[in-house]
Amino acid sequence: MKTPDLRLVPALPEHVDVWMAMRDEPLSRRMLPLEPTTREGLLERIREASADVTDPSAKGFRWMVELDGRIIGTVSARDLSRVQGRIEVGYMLSGEYVGRGLGTRAVSMMVERLFSMPFLYRVWLGTAADNLASQGLARKLGFTLEGVMRGHYVVDGTRKDQQVWGLLRPEWEAKRAGVSSLAR
Repeated sequence: MKTPDLRLVPALPEHVDVWMAMRDEPLSRRMLPLEPTTREGLLERIREASADVTDPSAKGFRWMVELDGRIIGTVSARDLSRVQGRIEVGYMLSGEYVGRGLGTRAVSMMVERLFSMPFLYRVWLGTAADNLASQGLARKLGFTLEGVMRGHYVVDGTRKDQQVWGLLRPEWEAKRAGVSSLAR
């Protein structure tokens, strides 16, 4: 069986309608703390983000997740601090692609790109306390649960706790080395 061709491609204005549709899916609305926005608001976010981790002026990054030529999700990194060496990551897949390991692969590819920045030491992400799929993704990639912010946000009208997960460069490098040695 052929492995699906999964790639991260730069987010472009022509992707905005697919992104908007993903945000409106029931799974996204039930699991993610999405702030209300407009098509123009998403276009602005695409314009503000870079896909080039070597861009010295970038404060954040966004890629679309492409599977066999079709956009199925987005991954992003924001609030980059070059001084502190940290960045927050986020991700969203269209509901029909959840549960197939594609999100884990996409976030792994993004984290690999992010850690190519030599100053970056810490990557972190947040998950809703009831989002078991995102917790599984974090664990598979080597993130450590660091804490819980109680009642941190509202999702679909319900106040939820947010879990904070962190991954340090030495942990990522050790995990990559372990995976590489097992593959030989």
